[in-house]
Amino acid sequence: MKFEVTHKILTMEPNLAKSAAHVLRFLDHTPLVQYDTVRVEAAQSCSGADQRFWPWVEQGLADNRQVLTKLIGELQMAGTREFSDLLTIPQGFQSKIFHTMAHLLDGFFGIDSQFYNLPEDSHWLGDSLRRQIEADPEDFWLVTVVATLEAKEHHALAGLRSFEK
Repeated sequence: MKFEVTHKILTMEPNLAKSAAHVLRFLDHTPLVQYDTVRVEAAQSCSGADQRFWPWVEQGLADNRQVLTKLIGELQMAGTREFSDLLTIPQGFQSKIFHTMAHLLDGFFGIDSQFYNLPEDSHWLGDSLRRQIEADPEDFWLVTVVATLEAKEHHALAGLRSFEK
């Protein structure tokens, strides 16, 4: 069984070739996810000067918020409603949900990352970097990658996206 994920990754590089190389190096060295294959979708990648750039960034940020919202809902349905409930959260599905939420909030890239900002190591976009992109849009690229997991042992580690299928 093949499992595909798409990520939009922000880089601070002068062109698509350097941006793609940066993203591929990052994915090759990220400790949380080891994909079997990764391909750069050049037609779905663009510089900050492209009219598609900001709508895609905003959609990626919204998608990250949606993932968090869904995970919060899962925790609530399982009975974790307040921070104090975390003291008694059972190890397993609920703690995995919380763990995935923490990774999205603290900047660890994972399979659930929809948009990832390499310059800030974040799933979000800080005001200072936003202003920098607006001032020098040609120095920033949004690179779309499609990654696959094919081996069964990877699926158990694939994060909560595997529950969406």
